[in-house]
Amino acid sequence: MSYFLGIDIGGTNVDFGVVNSSGEILFESTLQTSDFTTAEELAATINMAVKSNFKDKLSAIGIGAPSVNRETEEIEYAPNLNWGEIIPIKTIFEEQFELPVSVENDANAYAKGIQVFGEGKDLNNFAVVTLGTGVGLGSVINSAVVSGNNGLAGELGHMVVHREGRECNCGNLGCLEAYVGAEGIVTTAKEKLEFSSGGSALNAIQPSDLSPLEIFNAARKDDPVSLEVVDSVCHDLGFALSGLINLMDIENIFLTGGITHAGNILRRKTEKHLKNFVLPNLRNKVNLRITSLNQTGGGILGAVAIIKDFTPAAVS
Repeated sequence: MSYFLGIDIGGTNVDFGVVNSSGEILFESTLQTSDFTTAEELAATINMAVKSNFKDKLSAIGIGAPSVNRETEEIEYAPNLNWGEIIPIKTIFEEQFELPVSVENDANAYAKGIQVFGEGKDLNNFAVVTLGTGVGLGSVINSAVVSGNNGLAGELGHMVVHREGRECNCGNLGCLEAYVGAEGIVTTAKEKLEFSSGGSALNAIQPSDLSPLEIFNAARKDDPVSLEVVDSVCHDLGFALSGLINLMDIENIFLTGGITHAGNILRRKTEKHLKNFVLPNLRNKVNLRITSLNQTGGGILGAVAIIKDFTPAAVS
């Protein structure tokens, strides 16, 4: 039995785990991204975490990370990471572990995970949207992950949805991520609370403790301000997804990430909005759902799925 280390690097958390060739996660853990000032520190910490039980058993490492140049397998100008402009993530982990390392854009890796381990096994065309600190998109067309010339295809989070809107961490104005990313959702809530009459459950939460999941959970209980925020988020997400559907004729879109844990409210409201923007002949063919891998270490499995030595045929 072979063992692989999968690492999913996000703007807020780093999830990592050891997976066997049958796709079972044998060990997993989470670190806070902000606890590390360099990628070298992260690599050393993960090495220590797996060293005692798995270090000598690992065959290879897969890493899903934002803003990856697929040719160089380096992280370039990631707006939500503070480890430098160019991060040679492949080299750093190869030197730390002395193992082969494969690196891919995190959303592309997640798409590969759905293709190998999840609902995408029998689908030739689908997309996955990752909703967290940032907003990512991984697309599979004709059974192949779409990467683009530099591995950056699918930067849905930096599609402009509000001209002259909020400044995004990437430096542009009005990006989807500035409204649907975690920070953007909280910002919208604070703006609406400022002009509310004070009858919202969100007023009982310290502004510094406000989170997207709390906002969505309050919306499920019909909190008026939270419902406004959620509707705004789903409107912007639906608008962005409609562009993807109209452009690529993709019927199956999977959602994953922190706010999807609030239940079906995100999917229902987003679907309602996107159908207003989708071409009539595609409107009733859209299948928007939350991936089952969202509950089972999807980022880790996606990172393992992109490992060059990993054999999907070994997955039961």
